[in-house]
Amino acid sequence: MKTQVPPALYSADLGGCTDLIDRAPDEIMAAFCAALRRAGATVVRELSHSFPETGLTCVLILSESHAVLHTWPETGTVNIDIFSCSTRLKSLEAIDELRRSFGAQHITVQEIPRADGHGPRPDGRR
Repeated sequence: MKTQVPPALYSADLGGCTDLIDRAPDEIMAAFCAALRRAGATVVRELSHSFPETGLTCVLILSESHAVLHTWPETGTVNIDIFSCSTRLKSLEAIDELRRSFGAQHITVQEIPRADGHGPRPDGRR
């Protein structure tokens, strides 16, 4: 019998990112993708939008669910959300790699349990 892992969202705020200001958007996206892949994610699709003279938003659709990164280079801030219900994906390892990559001086991480969509259906069947 296959046991499902309860889904969790990891939400991280990185501050004082000294190595963010001079990074090109494609370099940030590449670092984000690489960190997720090394943490066990299977990237299905990548999408990003660069805001002129400000930040970047990157979205990764994963076989395991999704990951999102937002940057504010002018304040040295990066926000990361990684959602998965797979034990293969080591979200905290990806966050730590990005912390090092961007030179974050401080970080906060929240683990938020989410509802399990693998549970019984409303009609009681699985």
